[in-house]
Amino acid sequence: MVRNEKSKHQNNKHQNVANVEQKSEQKSGGAWKENLGKYLIDISKYIVTGVIIASIFKDLDDKYVIYILSAFVALIALIVGLILTNKKK
Repeated sequence: MVRNEKSKHQNNKHQNVANVEQKSEQKSGGAWKENLGKYLIDISKYIVTGVIIASIFKDLDDKYVIYILSAFVALIALIVGLILTNKKK
């Protein structure tokens, strides 16, 4: 009987260690995704800001191509950034 209780205690200990390791992996796995998401959102803002400032200071030759291309890249970066920072699970 004592041996059985000791075995149960050791099993619970191993389960607790496994749970802690799994939770820390989930936190660290989510941290880089969240940081990458924030980075992509910032990149999206920088692209839009850069195009607006460039168009103010200099008359762009192919301004519609530049506007459309930069809007597309900024939108993709924003969407991916928002998906990565989404905390719903």
